[in-house]
Amino acid sequence: MQTKYDLPFCGLSMKLYSTGKKTPSYEYSGEASKVKFMCSLTKRKYSLSQVTEWFQTPEVQKYVQAGYVLKYMTKIQETNNPSPYAKSNLEQVFCLVMVKKQNRPAQNVDGLKPVAQTIPQVQQPTASDESFDDDLAPF
Repeated sequence: MQTKYDLPFCGLSMKLYSTGKKTPSYEYSGEASKVKFMCSLTKRKYSLSQVTEWFQTPEVQKYVQAGYVLKYMTKIQETNNPSPYAKSNLEQVFCLVMVKKQNRPAQNVDGLKPVAQTIPQVQQPTASDESFDDDLAPF
């Protein structure tokens, strides 16, 4: 099956676990010194302070050179085997994902046309436009 991406999924992900609270309180959390990001390509684990190190690896730089950009993404999913102390069978997956940059034309935020579209364009005369009337006096 062909996808819109020409390279396999590349990202760092970490799991946050339910706090048992509801919004506006934080619903998911993880202790920063214990929860690590895992690379989808190498399965190597990285702490928050090592994200730049991961981004500079040759594996990730291959994506940068192919026109991918880094995005934040999250999803909530059911866990297959929650811990006995878990407050829920749901977990939030937080990811830094390399995504193929989509080249889209600039959007008109305010509904106005860009300047280049509002200024009349000068058109060069063609041979068919240069018909002279010999009966008229020159200026």
